Amino acid sequence: METANIEKFMPTVYQAEILVKNNLETYRRKGVKVFKIIHGYGSTGKGGALRTGLRDYLTQLKRAKIIADFVPGEDWSIFNELTRKVLDLDDSLRKDSDLEKSNAGVTIIVISWGKTTNSLEDTPYRPTRN
Repeated sequence: METANIEKFMPTVYQAEILVKNNLETYRRKGVKVFKIIHGYGSTGKGGALRTGLRDYLTQLKRAKIIADFVPGEDWSIFNELTRKVLDLDDSLRKDSDLEKSNAGVTIIVISWGKTTNSLEDTPYRPTRN
């Protein structure tokens, strides 16, 4: 699975949103339907701002139909209905090292189920500066 390690840059939420946007457009151009972002869980042990901020951003992208969906790492399990739907896109995703690990430090992004999704350039939504 294609993976973008957002955490390694130690970005702010705003910077991380831009990194996700750039990765999203790159993977979309390559024809990738699913990719994983590593954002970390947060150093406080309560779930960091990066994780929650990026998932809020992904919720907005999903609402705008820019991405098809996303699966939080803690739900990335064969017992999760959405995960099974994602795994049906590509059998090789079953080899992902985070599958069944309940890893809250990653999120799986579904760019497309095979249908058309909007480009980020087609929407007025942009990352919000914090």
